[in-house]
Amino acid sequence: MSNEFRNAFSGFRQELLDGVRASVQSRSDDAAFEERVIGIENATSAMLELNVEEDKIIQMLQKYWDLRLSEAKMLIERQKSE
Repeated sequence: MSNEFRNAFSGFRQELLDGVRASVQSRSDDAAFEERVIGIENATSAMLELNVEEDKIIQMLQKYWDLRLSEAKMLIERQKSE
């Protein structure tokens, strides 16, 4: 094999490897995000079950999970309907 061919193939191999790594990282990021959402939903359900005032739940969601007011309200409504 010529050096030119080896260099071209080596570059292709590296691009392929980088693509695989990026794909794996993306799936890992998606899984971490899903796990975070499940944790927030569970905490919200638990607070509702304990009859914590909705304003207090919203404060907790904003403080500990950095949710926006609209996100917190939507989450509470969704958890109440389940």
